[in-house]
Order: sequence, then structure tokens, then C-alpha cells
Amino acid sequence: MHVCKKVAPEDHSVLAHQLLLKCVIAMVTEEIPGLFRAYLLNGEGEGTALSWEQVNEWTPQAGLLWVHLDVESSEVRDWLRERSGLTRAACSGLLAGETRPLSRPMNDGLLVILRGINHNPGADPEDMVSLRLWVDTTRVLSLSRRRVMAVSDLADEIEEGVGPLSSPEILTTLTGHLLDRLTPTLDELGDAVDLQEEKAFTEAPSELQGDLAELRRQVIALRRHLAPQREVMVQLVQCTHTRFDDKHSAVVQLLADELSRHVEDLDELRERSAVTHDLIAGRQSDLMNRQMLMLSLVTAIFLPLGLITGLLGINVKGVPGAENEWGFFWVCAILALLAGLLLAFMRKKKWF
Repeated sequence: MHVCKKVAPEDHSVLAHQLLLKCVIAMVTEEIPGLFRAYLLNGEGEGTALSWEQVNEWTPQAGLLWVHLDVESSEVRDWLRERSGLTRAACSGLLAGETRPLSRPMNDGLLVILRGINHNPGADPEDMVSLRLWVDTTRVLSLSRRRVMAVSDLADEIEEGVGPLSSPEILTTLTGHLLDRLTPTLDELGDAVDLQEEKAFTEAPSELQGDLAELRRQVIALRRHLAPQREVMVQLVQCTHTRFDDKHSAVVQLLADELSRHVEDLDELRERSAVTHDLIAGRQSDLMNRQMLMLSLVTAIFLPLGLITGLLGINVKGVPGAENEWGFFWVCAILALLAGLLLAFMRKKKWF
């Protein structure tokens, strides 16, 4: 029980306001533990927000229910197992610690697990969020560990009176918002790959490798999560075709096609980034070969010169020109002439 202490407004107005705010937050937390969103839909696009107590009192006769819950909440886990009316298999699928994209019909409902881009502050987009869904004719239960922007988009539509009209439409709307949130991220990755392709011809390879490696990592991670989801969407088309009407099945088919295009775009980005990596590696290899060639040429020129100067530098009698006062200058002239001849020979052979 949280007790709110009265504070005189004329003495401590700011403190009183802060204390009141804390009390309200505490009471809300106690009333709806683990409940993110809950709406009773009227079938005309509008909905009424529900409390945790009202969710517990809901019956199918009251109307279409959509509840979004915190999968980490112990209250939510207990409610799903004891009061939701779901089978043990459905609860296990919704509460699993590690999830993969999934579409599985169960009794009178459908268990769906999807993934979307993580748009939470400080998170990497490829660190995708999981959205677990139970869909039947009278209600939709969704669960997540972290904030899912697609859920916020759906709640905004309900508040504006343009929300879904049925449980299959809730499923297709959430799926559509997940894909809509994916499009800007793929566009940004595509622009980044375009920029790397342009820089690959002009900038130093050593300055590009780090950025390109990060891009390739993001593309690979996104594809690893989305490729299985494409197969799930194909299965979902079949499930909705047998359980829902043709209109919703056609919408799911369009969403599946859109996801397939996204996966194909990721495949293209992966191949393009691989080609760019090969180009950068080739330029770096050419640069290294040029440097090694110059070093070899310098070595080839100075090797005979070093041999001659080594012979002339031995401390024995009989060295030519040792007694001649112009001997040093003659030796330098001969060495310069020899170096010039070597350079001319290499030039003629097109070694540089």
C-alpha cells in the first residue's frame, strides 16, 4: 500500500507536485502490472482503453479485445497460464525465452511470432524486437519484452478512430506497421552502400574498410532475422486462408510479397557490399604491389653500387685510384653512370 503524505502547497508546492506524481505512478503500476495497452474495439475503428481489472472481467460477448502485455512480468505469466484460457502449448509459445519467427494454428486460434526493427533509443536496428501474438475470432493478445513501435502505431490509430475492425485485421495491421518501420532502415543501408561504392574509387582503402565491415555486419544480421520470417509469412497466408476470409488472406499475401522484396533487397545489398569489399581489397593489393615494386627497384639499383663501394672500401693495398687525388670523384661518376644505365634498362623493360 502506497501512502501519499499531504504537503502544504503554499510551503512546498514543487515538492507536493512531485510527491503526488509518484503516488499516481505507483497506483497505476499496482493496478495494471505488466499491461502496456488494452482496448475494447467496437468494430468501427474505435476502441475504449481498459484497465487490468476490466481485462480480467472481459467476455467474448463484450466485443473484440486487444491486449499488449509485458512478457517479462510475472503477473502476466501467471494470468496467461491460469486465467487466459489458452492451452499449455500456446502459453509456452508466447512465453518462450528465445523465439524464432513462427506461424502455427492451434485449436481455435493462431500463434504468430514476428520480428521488427528495434527503434528504442540507444539500440542497434539489427537487434530486432520480437512480437508474440495470439489471434482468435474474439481477441488478440500481443506480448513483447521491449517497446515495439508498431504497437504504438496501432494504438494511435485506435485513438483516432481509424483502427482495425476485426482480429485478423489487427494481425495484418501490426504486421504492416512492422514492415513500414523496416523500410527506412533498409533505405539508409542502401544509401550507405551507395556511398561506399563511390568512395571505393577515390579514397584510401584503409579508411573504408571499417565502415564497410560495419555495413556488411548490419546487412547480414538483418537478413538472418528476416529470411526465416519470409517463410513464416508464406505459412501465414495458408493459415489465414483456411481460418479467415479471402480479404484478409489477400492482405497477408501482399505483406508476404513485401517482406520477400525486403529480403531480396538485403541480398542485393549483401552482394554489392561484397563487390565493394573486393574492389577495396584489390586497390589495397595494387597499392601494396606498387610499393613492393618500388622497393625492389631501389634494391636492384643499389645492390651493384653497394658491391662496388664495398670492394673499394677494403683495407688492402692495390685498390685502383687510392693514390689519385681525383679517384673519389671518378668513382662517384662511374657509380652515377651505372645507376643511370640500370634505370634506363628497367624503363625499357617497362618495370615502372
